[in-house]
Amino acid sequence: MTQKARVKASLERGNTLTSLTAGRDLAIQDLPKRMSELKQDGYPFKKDWLKVINRFGEKARVRRYYL
Repeated sequence: MTQKARVKASLERGNTLTSLTAGRDLAIQDLPKRMSELKQDGYPFKKDWLKVINRFGEKARVRRYYL
């Protein structure tokens, strides 16, 4: 299965994805690239910014993708 197919299947199962979860759960290190490929294919997904606290206790934003 390709990385793009793993991302698509994960989203279709109702999961949300960030770069961290994609790396950890799907072994995908460049999620924005995979999402760009899906966008070029016309795959309808949504995205937004999620505010989180990083491991250093600092505020950060991460991109979240979902259906």
